[in-house]
Amino acid sequence: MMQDLQALLFFLAALIHLFFFVYNRYLLCIKEGRWKRPILHLWLLGSVVFPFLTVLALWDVPAVRQALGWRPASLGAAGLFVAVAGLQAFFVARALMWLGSRIFPDRPGALLSREVRKAGASPVAPRLPPLVRQLETTGELVVTRMEVAVGGLAPAFDGLTVVQVSDVHYGRHLELENYLESAAQCVARLQPDIVVLTGDLVERRRDIRRAVEYHSKFAGRLATLAVLGNHDYWTDPDRIRRELAKTHIAWLGGGERRILKRAGRRLIFTGTDAPWNNQRSADWRRLIRREAGDAVVLLSHTPDNAPEAARHGASLILSGHNHGGQYCLPLFGPFIVPSRYGLRYPGGVYRVGPESTLVVSRGIGVSEGGARMLCPPEICHLTLRPPAVDVMVGEAAPAVRRRVLLDRPPAEEEVPKGSAWVN
Repeated sequence: MMQDLQALLFFLAALIHLFFFVYNRYLLCIKEGRWKRPILHLWLLGSVVFPFLTVLALWDVPAVRQALGWRPASLGAAGLFVAVAGLQAFFVARALMWLGSRIFPDRPGALLSREVRKAGASPVAPRLPPLVRQLETTGELVVTRMEVAVGGLAPAFDGLTVVQVSDVHYGRHLELENYLESAAQCVARLQPDIVVLTGDLVERRRDIRRAVEYHSKFAGRLATLAVLGNHDYWTDPDRIRRELAKTHIAWLGGGERRILKRAGRRLIFTGTDAPWNNQRSADWRRLIRREAGDAVVLLSHTPDNAPEAARHGASLILSGHNHGGQYCLPLFGPFIVPSRYGLRYPGGVYRVGPESTLVVSRGIGVSEGGARMLCPPEICHLTLRPPAVDVMVGEAAPAVRRRVLLDRPPAEEEVPKGSAWVN
């Protein structure tokens, strides 16, 4: 009896895994609308509930017992055994891959140092049920300070600071306004050279003006750049762009470029709103065109664009969208990530090419459910460094030393001098 129960639980675990695999990679990417939630519910019923109840109803059928017990003795039992064995093998293989990623995590060499500090944001009232309320991290905003070696970056740009703010989702949870205001004050204290806004500015059409006014509080010394996300396109992207045009924020989601030139070398910032701007894929050749000695920073709301951008030569990709999973389990981590790569890019720094680095921000806001569990929101504070050896135009830069970032705003003399924006 115990062996039969173990086989049944193993079968249920494999079904649940199949549900989340498809849910993460495909169903979460369905456009918002009246049919999205019914489709998700139907998939849950068809992939977990119905198969499991069917097996329970037919538990006394010899073929079912033989297949689950790995003892097929008939043609029908053999067919069912192959299906169940394949499902369970998939579950085991994926579980081993996840375990390997935890034991041997990818530590990209481009990440030279990393430090996490609490931002001291305004408190947020609990939203999770009492049983799991101690795991809530909705308002526990942190600043993740990182030094990142950027492929092709000229020594002239060494020390340039970029603050990334992502996924504010302004509007749905307006009780977070005090918290969001303290996040804006935190960015102001960091005094970044450049601020990048990587999408999902707003949740509802009626809040667009207020959302843009809020985002206009984020200002870099040299520029504030933005792309739009899926929630922005599910509201009114044209109106958002019109409102952004009234501010100091430059929208790059249509492939626009901002080029910072210094000492004869160029740092190019560009962006894409794909795939929500009616383009399944960006025109990468046009978007990431570069000359010898250039470095390209791409803004993309979803990290799903990163592998293709890396193949076309993007040096650094800044993304959000995945919220770090937003809801994480102890030890396991995130179990839902709205990405076609599943749990591959929930949040953090990843190597996506020989000379390309992806930074995925967990964002500062919340979306579905209105809360975070074991997944604190973050502001990413990046200090850009040239690679250890810069050979793009024949000059060598000294190796970057690993160091601990100081908890202070950059001094005035640290702001890059002699920089100019060119078309």
